[in-house]
Amino acid sequence: MTTKNLIMDKDAKRIGEQLGIKWNKFDVHQFKMGMKVELEHGTVNPLTNVSNDDLLITGKIALAHLNEFSDYYIRLLKMEKEAKN
Repeated sequence: MTTKNLIMDKDAKRIGEQLGIKWNKFDVHQFKMGMKVELEHGTVNPLTNVSNDDLLITGKIALAHLNEFSDYYIRLLKMEKEAKN
């Protein structure tokens, strides 16, 4: 089982609270979705590994995107689906 599959709501909430997230612009589910996506910057690819699967670093990457657009990962998912068609 990969780290991606091991991120639970409670983990995302804990990391989010460590980062000072107030949850009024996006919810824990959005943040968890972002953390799972951003694990692509971890050990899954040694060439692009910047986080080493550290959940706090991964959470910071997700937070940076969610601060730009609170629905960043919904938009990303939609864009990826459109690109496959």
